[in-house]
Amino acid sequence: MVAAYFSGDTRTKIPATEVEEQITALTNWEQTNFGYSLDATVVETAEMIQLFYNLKAVVVSNYTEKDIKDALNANKVVIIPVNGRLIGNPYYKQPGPIYHMLVIRGYTATQLITNDPGTKNGENYKYYFSTLKNAPADWNNSAKIMDSTIKIALILSK
Repeated sequence: MVAAYFSGDTRTKIPATEVEEQITALTNWEQTNFGYSLDATVVETAEMIQLFYNLKAVVVSNYTEKDIKDALNANKVVIIPVNGRLIGNPYYKQPGPIYHMLVIRGYTATQLITNDPGTKNGENYKYYFSTLKNAPADWNNSAKIMDSTIKIALILSK
């Protein structure tokens, strides 16, 4: 989604076949470069975004609501990993994903606007910052589990 946005793609929906092609290409890239193609840490995701899509990816630890809004005001996009079981999205197949990444594309006076690839109802889905702040996550490859002690985000730009 983010690569499409930065390439100037204005379609509201990316066709499923195109998404599958991208997922396959990314999976192959991960296998070649990381030696596996399962869940990725935020740092690995940043590396993949930089090398595969040629976008800038800055990792921000302990991000604040201001960090997110400042990035969005600068025409950047934010990706945050969360424990999907703690954010209360009623459209997830329950109980929801443990480790999940959300694209934050904007905000209102009280909420962050996301594109959530985890549900067909994810376009422009809104979350309160406090909801997302209380569901931090990053992947721990050595233990093969989600680490809920790490609050980290990716800020992406051209």
